[in-house]
Order: sequence, then structure tokens, then C-alpha cells
Amino acid sequence: MEHEIGAEERITYGRNDRFVGGPVGGGRFWLENDGTPAAKLGGPDEWADRGMIDVRRGDTFTVGGQTWRVADIVAAGSDDAYLTAVRVS
Repeated sequence: MEHEIGAEERITYGRNDRFVGGPVGGGRFWLENDGTPAAKLGGPDEWADRGMIDVRRGDTFTVGGQTWRVADIVAAGSDDAYLTAVRVS
């Protein structure tokens, strides 16, 4: 799916097929020692050489030529964890 700049997507455990070049899915969510939420994302073929990537609030990632910023990581220590990402370019 083509997204407009400013569009928001939710990424949970499993896969989100709405990303151009996706899917993108959450492989793990956790709280770091200082309480900062973090997530491990994977899925798209273009990341095959890197495998999964670690992200935190404010980090960016690119998939399908679209760049996304991690806006928030919610409930990182639970089974209901997810993150929201906003398309920035």
C-alpha cells in the first residue's frame, strides 16, 4: 500500500502487510535497563542482509522506498505491545 507523508501505521507482534515492500512485523518488544521501550522489527526482503533491526522512539527505518519514524512504543513489556510509525518521506 502506498502511504502519504504523515500516514501512521501500527506494528504489533507478527506482520503488517500494509507496507510497500513489506511485510514489517514486531519480533520482540522490551524495556531496556533505563526503562526506555525498544522493539525488534523484521520482515521485508530488503532487510535480508541485516535481519531484524532494533528501534526506539525517534528512530527511522526505510522499507519500499518510504522512510518511517517510530513515534511511540506502547506496553513494551507485555504481550499487547505495539509501536506506531509515521511516514516522514
